Formats: sequence, C-alpha cells, structure tokens
Amino acid sequence: MKKSLQFFALIIILALSVACTNQKDKVSKHHEKMGEDVEIGQVIKNGMEIKAVYMPHEVKVAPVEHGGKEGNIHLEADIHATKDNSFGFSKGSWIPYLTIKYNIHNLDTNENVAEGKLYQMVAGDPHYASNVLIPEPGNYELTYQISKPDLARHVDDVKEFYEPMSLKWKFKYDGSEK
Repeated sequence: MKKSLQFFALIIILALSVACTNQKDKVSKHHEKMGEDVEIGQVIKNGMEIKAVYMPHEVKVAPVEHGGKEGNIHLEADIHATKDNSFGFSKGSWIPYLTIKYNIHNLDTNENVAEGKLYQMVAGDPHYASNVLIPEPGNYELTYQISKPDLARHVDDVKEFYEPMSLKWKFKYDGSEK
C-alpha cells in the first residue's frame, strides 16, 4: 500500500511538473509576442509595478463586450506586486479585481479621443486590456484611473488597500501597424 501511494505521488509530481512547464512555455510565447509591445510608461506606486503598453493592432477578444471592440491598438496595463506591498501579494504576483479606466487625450488638437475601461484578460499571463481606436498619428497623453481591488481581506493580516490613483504618461503614436 505504501509503495502504491509513493508511486501515485510520483505520478502526480511528474504531471504537475509537465503542466507547469507547459504554462511557462505559454507565458514565454506571449512574452515573445509582447516584443511587439510599445511601452508608454511605467511606475512603481502603492506596492505595485504598473506598466502601460500597447500592441500596434487590435486583438481578437472574447467576449467582445470585454474589450474586444474595434480599434487600431490593444491598450494594456500590466500590474504586479512589488516586494514591499502591504496587502498580501507575493512579489511579482498579478493584482486582480482592479477597476482601470483610461482616457487618451490628443495633445496636438487638445481633444479627448478615447475613454473606457480595461478588462481582466489572459493570453499566457493575466493583464488588463481593451482594443482602442486612436484616430490619427500624433502626440497623446494617457491617463489611468485605478481603483483599489474589489477584494476582501483579513484585517489582522493585510493592511488596507491604497486609495484610488491617477497616473499619466505622454506618448507618440505613429499610426503604424506591425
């Protein structure tokens, strides 16, 4: 009986090892694909590393109502915990359950050209994103309004989450697709 339990445990460990390797391969393929990302900006704030990037084309998303509308870029927010976060996430962990609203303002024409919400998505790794239509090449300012997570916590173990924050970056959109 003991040997069959050991054999069963060995099979489970091997299966988990293969599953983890396959997941790492998926994440690697997504990050290879992310080589096409255009970085807008990055900041470390409130125990999180927050990156704003876009892919210079739309991405097919399902369900469509969760960020799969027509656009010419795929706007993303990659948000991971830093070592010093005080709300219970391991360093490098993706932070779920955020509400992220975006606004894109054309600095050349002084017009707001896009606004909406970024949705939780997976593509080898979790992130927030939405397809967005930027009407023309030019100089833009991106604003993210990020709320605290809609997530319960053990009061004795995890400090209160941060207050909602606003982040801004300027970027140049050249209009080219890759």
